[in-house]
Amino acid sequence: MNKYKFIIPLLIFALFYNGSCEREEEHRFVIQNNSDAEIFPVFDMYYSIAQRPCCLKPTIESERRQYNDLKIKPYSSKNFEGNGFAEHIMSKPNDTMYIGIFNCADIDTMSCDEFKQKYPLKKEWKVTLADMEACDWTLVYTPEE
Repeated sequence: MNKYKFIIPLLIFALFYNGSCEREEEHRFVIQNNSDAEIFPVFDMYYSIAQRPCCLKPTIESERRQYNDLKIKPYSSKNFEGNGFAEHIMSKPNDTMYIGIFNCADIDTMSCDEFKQKYPLKKEWKVTLADMEACDWTLVYTPEE
């Protein structure tokens, strides 16, 4: 018992500090890619993706890791649970969120200058909490749209 005398008060403190033993569940947020191209989503909590051309080519290792983690393969989906998007929009239901889709081939092959000039945005969603609830938190990218 002596070796646990510090652990028990720590557990009790953690329970009271966090309010309960239950973990707050993160909300599911999915993008379905119905195209034959690998795509890359870009998120913004406040501004339209279309109105702020920028280069998306990763230049440092952390950017390359993030780029690879966010890519969505052709005819597949990716769950973005835990990225903060769902939690933010739920806490501010009147806010508008923006999600843009780019083809990875454009990011990989174009120079930054060419990318900014052409800014090959394939799709942009402008959504609110009501929009996300209406589509069951799943956005579907189909290139013909």
